Amino acid sequence: MNRRGPASRTEGRPLAAVRRARRRATGLLAGVATALALVSTPASAQLRAFEFVLDNDQFAFTPPAEERWYTSGGFIRAAFDAPAGSADARLAAAWCRVVFGCDREARILRVLSLNQTIYTPGSPASTGVPQPYDRPYAAALTLGADSVVIGPSTRQTLSLRLGAVGPAALGEPVQNGIHRVLGQSPTLGWGWQIRAQPVAQLGWSRLSSLGGPGAGPDVVLRTAVLAGTPVTEAALGAMLRFGARPIGPTWPGETLGARASGGWYGFAGIEGRAIARDALIDGRPYAYVSRIEREPFAGSAFVGASFGAFADWHLDLMLALHSVPFSSPVEPATMKPQRIGTIGLRWQPAR
Repeated sequence: MNRRGPASRTEGRPLAAVRRARRRATGLLAGVATALALVSTPASAQLRAFEFVLDNDQFAFTPPAEERWYTSGGFIRAAFDAPAGSADARLAAAWCRVVFGCDREARILRVLSLNQTIYTPGSPASTGVPQPYDRPYAAALTLGADSVVIGPSTRQTLSLRLGAVGPAALGEPVQNGIHRVLGQSPTLGWGWQIRAQPVAQLGWSRLSSLGGPGAGPDVVLRTAVLAGTPVTEAALGAMLRFGARPIGPTWPGETLGARASGGWYGFAGIEGRAIARDALIDGRPYAYVSRIEREPFAGSAFVGASFGAFADWHLDLMLALHSVPFSSPVEPATMKPQRIGTIGLRWQPAR
């Protein structure tokens, strides 16, 4: 059982504390956005690819009454050439020279992103009271800056994420806004979400293609490490690709920059993670004490396809199955693995 301090005492739902935290963290996030924009997007950087991605459990045909845990995610990513002599180009070159080797034909890109993930308990719409034996309400909103080195056989990414967990992550207005559009009941209980905290996270990942460039199936191996808050973990994964696959290794969420070959391709993979910290589970909620525990290991399996819809536009579809990342002394109604569907629209020229 997690050991946490005594619960906060506030009137009814802790709305006042939530609103104060939202104002403070929103100002911090605006400052971070301005800093990243000034540092990372000089006029000489040319846009090479762009994508908009949505995750949602209802895309996987989950009934609205069973919406739970990781319920939705939204991601906007843009890839630019890293100008010669820029800070991220020098960092990537030094990394390839000193730490891990990269392909000779590799290109260096910078990828900027806006990322939001939303989590709720197993019965989010039916109760507005704390649920100490289920996953707490939580949301994370981050801005990312990645330095990517991609070649025909390997892809390496050095990443930085800055942002906030808590009210400033806008989990409640985004989720309930979507529910209003869909004609569904609002989600209650966001006043009990994980308390506000900053996000500062460094990451590294390496993709290796076994099969080389050209037609035919190949296997992509992935190794990754995240350190900081909200998550510290290490991951290993493998993915089979078949069809008119891109030139260069790819992975869900790590696709921009690979040279598209046109047509369509399919993929299927698995990934395991060893988790040392996850503040979206371990974090202290407002006004009550959570009784769940983070699992030290988690896994996912996924299958999907990418279609060259028209010109330089691609439609990406994926269905994923995630293990339950926490345990509870009083189990919720169901602890079976969770299904998540993903829809992405990507602009990526073949050149």
